[in-house]
Amino acid sequence: MNEERPAWLDELGAELVRMAKESRKSNEESRKSNEESRKSNEESRKSNEESRKSNEEARKSNEESRRHNEEARRHNEEARKHNEEARRLNEEVRALLKDTAAQMAETDARLKELAEIGAAQTAAMKAEVAGIGKSNGMFAEDVYFRALWRQKEFAGIHFDEVSDRMKSKTTLPDGRKLEDEFDIVMTNAASVALVETKYRAREEDVKELAETAAKNFRLLFPAYKDYKIYLGLGALAFEDRAVAKAREYGVGLIKRVEDTIEYAADWEVKAY
Repeated sequence: MNEERPAWLDELGAELVRMAKESRKSNEESRKSNEESRKSNEESRKSNEESRKSNEEARKSNEESRRHNEEARRHNEEARKHNEEARRLNEEVRALLKDTAAQMAETDARLKELAEIGAAQTAAMKAEVAGIGKSNGMFAEDVYFRALWRQKEFAGIHFDEVSDRMKSKTTLPDGRKLEDEFDIVMTNAASVALVETKYRAREEDVKELAETAAKNFRLLFPAYKDYKIYLGLGALAFEDRAVAKAREYGVGLIKRVEDTIEYAADWEVKAY
């Protein structure tokens, strides 16, 4: 005669089945979590690789800056030597003027020679200083173009394309000739950012940018006449009056901070 199956045995079986299902569910969730972790680690690896490349570019940029600074230091040292030579020559002139009347003719000739030497030295020094300024300006433009090309963002707006040195000329309806060049131009489907670069930004740089850039750009590139235009000024150094003028005109300032760039954030960049 068969004995009746105990109820606790059925309950135990049901509990074991439930526990087995929960175990399978837990294992599946663990598998998904491990897969997500693997993907996260892969993304982290890619991010670290991009960071390494960015740091390498920054290192090269800093090295280039150091070379420029060293070149400027050499130019300054040469200028100092030129000035010292000019001072010595002037002392010779004063000594010659104290000589006898019989030596006046020779002194006059010497003065003329010294004047020519001084003029040549002055012209050479001006050329050297102008060369330093141009070199520094090109360096600043290169730094900010590469940074903006990588980030493709300005004033909180994403841009699709970044170009440098866009230049054009045209004849206006009144017969006047218009020609202009824009250091960095960023564009998307509705907006344009015009970024001027300087080694040291002054008040008049901001004023000229705000009063002429947007107007000239629309005249020279009529395809963008209905676009919103934002103005930016990137420099390695800003005069205080330049910052105040940028706030007044709503021009965004871009400055270099160590290995990256930052935007002035205490005023709104205006759309022209």
